[in-house]
Amino acid sequence: MSKRPYSTRRWQRLRRLKLQTNPLCEQCLKQGRLTIAVAVDHLVAISKGGDAYPGLDGLMSCCASCHNRKTRVTEQLGQELTVKGCDERGYPLDPNHPWYKTG
Repeated sequence: MSKRPYSTRRWQRLRRLKLQTNPLCEQCLKQGRLTIAVAVDHLVAISKGGDAYPGLDGLMSCCASCHNRKTRVTEQLGQELTVKGCDERGYPLDPNHPWYKTG
């Protein structure tokens, strides 16, 4: 099997199910924006050892802008994507923010 499963029927069904389950961009929702999702992204990239067909909790619905930004940062620049902004309580949206580091 190819490392890129995106042309398979199995991926197309999984993608369709994820978009039906989460039709809004999950990154935009964290920032209080309602944006229609058009892409489905692996939380753990296949190239980093992620499952090509993970469960729905291993995928993220994304708008084109968020998907393109994540792909550019992670694949082309080799960096972790940081999420800018805070939630309604003032906590950083980025789970990797130093605020959440212990010890």
